[in-house]
Amino acid sequence: QVRAAVADNDYHKFFALQDNAPTKTGCILMDKIVPSIRKTALERICKAYRPNVCAFFVLKEMGFDVEDKNDYMLGKEWMESCGCKFDGEVFLTKDSVLKESTLGVKNSLI
Repeated sequence: QVRAAVADNDYHKFFALQDNAPTKTGCILMDKIVPSIRKTALERICKAYRPNVCAFFVLKEMGFDVEDKNDYMLGKEWMESCGCKFDGEVFLTKDSVLKESTLGVKNSLI
């Protein structure tokens, strides 16, 4: 199921599967491809939701724990490093120009 989600660029299904991974090994392997899945998800969300969308929704779709304030802020900081613009808690998709994250997280597919 994970392979199919990655092959189909189905970020919603990928993160749902990651939350319910039956083994620790499966979760560790999935963690390796999270950055590339998030980048793809952000690109697709920017195209699909114009001119804006709630940041809470976007972060939840990209696998961040939005109930945890620290994870929410980390996710928002990651989005900002990718070129996302915000108006409060609203992600301005039309005004954002996406780029590679500047947080120094290696984007690996290994």
